[in-house]
Amino acid sequence: MRPVSRGSRGKEVLDIQTRLRGLGLEVGREGADGHFGPQTELAVRAFQQARLLLADGVVGENTWAELVEAGYQLGERLVYLRIPPMRGDDVLDLQRRLNSFGFDSGPEDGIFGSLTEEALMEFQRNAGLNVDAILGESTLDRLQRVHKAELGVPGRKIPDRMGGYVGRSALEGVKISLDPGHGGTDRGHLGAEGLTEKQINLDLARRLADMLSARGAEVLLVRESDSHLGFSERAELINRWETEINLALHHNANTSVRAQGAATYYFANGTYFSEAGKRLAGYIVKELVEGLGRTDLHTHGRNFSCLREPDGLSVMVEPGFITHPAEGAALRRPQTIEAEAEAILRGLERYLRRS
Repeated sequence: MRPVSRGSRGKEVLDIQTRLRGLGLEVGREGADGHFGPQTELAVRAFQQARLLLADGVVGENTWAELVEAGYQLGERLVYLRIPPMRGDDVLDLQRRLNSFGFDSGPEDGIFGSLTEEALMEFQRNAGLNVDAILGESTLDRLQRVHKAELGVPGRKIPDRMGGYVGRSALEGVKISLDPGHGGTDRGHLGAEGLTEKQINLDLARRLADMLSARGAEVLLVRESDSHLGFSERAELINRWETEINLALHHNANTSVRAQGAATYYFANGTYFSEAGKRLAGYIVKELVEGLGRTDLHTHGRNFSCLREPDGLSVMVEPGFITHPAEGAALRRPQTIEAEAEAILRGLERYLRRS
């Protein structure tokens, strides 16, 4: 979708405001009037912050998808496995309940996949219900009654993606997808002298792909050229290829030229986080800091689509700031891209040796 932000007007803004108000957020004294003003921007930022998204006040593809999903409450629709999978807060609520009862529905990501279907059927069997793998009225009633009985009882360990481990100790044979951010009409951040993030991300992905292939890994370049792909297209490619580890490659930016350093991100949504993702992200940022002398901006849990949608383990990497005078200028040199790729590679190897 076209990004919607302050100053925008029309039906898209009215839809956004209506959804925000339905979630209890104030969009201004005039209410849902189709004008994206300061109060609507504040409401969007509050929503983004609560959902662990980039709180920039702009409704882009990721924020819009979260807005739509936030409107689904448990019991408002039939929930079942389909293609594409159903997504929403009702699915997330179902997963949390099933996991708390000891039925492994997989990662609590709000996506109704095969693990959630299996857990729902197992619950229905145990509850003496019709095993149809559909969250309908009778199953919902039993879920709610059991949930009330279980309140105050410590929950079980929430399952992690892939059990928390890739199950390998070396790169050989591991399926790794590299997803360089932006592309095509989406240039990403802009650095000094016309340096574009989309090109730097692609350069890094290509160099890292060569290094991984040389060590025996199977590599998928999600974007091989200067082309635009939406997040759903990227996720579809990654999941169809059945990746084990996905690396979303980006570079950071800031209005202040003083901002610098390396950061990594793993999937989290407020109550669930990927332990394996956090470990891998930690190893990678440590190597970037120690190997390149970058400022340590640490690793953070986020609900970005590039972290949530892939079935395998997914981490987002931002090795440096394209807008920093030193870091940005250095990205023009092949040696810098080489050093970033080597640091990410070392982080991957450290993770695999310890998983």
